Amino acid sequence: MEATTTKTERILEASMAQHAGDAERVDALARTKTFKRSWIQLAGTLVQIRERETWKRWGFEDFDDYYSKELHLRRSTVDKLCASYGFLRANAPRLVRDDSPTIPMNEPIPSWEAVQYVAKAQERGAADADTMSEMKRAAFEEGATVPALSRRFREVAFPVDDEEKRQRLRAQIVAAARRLADLIAEPDAGVPRKLSEAAEVLAGEICQALESAA
Repeated sequence: MEATTTKTERILEASMAQHAGDAERVDALARTKTFKRSWIQLAGTLVQIRERETWKRWGFEDFDDYYSKELHLRRSTVDKLCASYGFLRANAPRLVRDDSPTIPMNEPIPSWEAVQYVAKAQERGAADADTMSEMKRAAFEEGATVPALSRRFREVAFPVDDEEKRQRLRAQIVAAARRLADLIAEPDAGVPRKLSEAAEVLAGEICQALESAA
């Protein structure tokens, strides 16, 4: 069965046909079409186009005008792609070098979300050098996902102080108290009216006490 193409993919394919004589332009379009499978290649192409200002030759006002109109990418997506590529280029150049040997198909490629997680951890500076090396190895060589990285490194890379823990706990209690009061008040809950009213009053008092202490 032939895979279903999206509207954006069809637009990109039409642009590829229209600009078939310009290899660099077609390459950017093609990599945008498949970037979920090859985000590193697309990111590298975007960085190259931005650095070389190739978009000027194609008649666009600026880089933002180019990727939004031709590639149909959002600024937030492009910013994340380029930032993740830059971090890889500095920390795992093997994955981004054009002249490097082809990476085996069975070797994991880090997701851009995982690269961002490691970049943020390094920027925060809470983890020591050995931990950061271990985190980079997990993300760049083992292909660890963000949830897996978070489980292994969150406490050392993104430590939460006691006050922040208290604030989070208070917010969770307030949300639970309000939810309980709403559920008990439902007619189908079968809770006696007097007990329901008492629970609502108690929930209100809990919320007021915790919000005042915040």
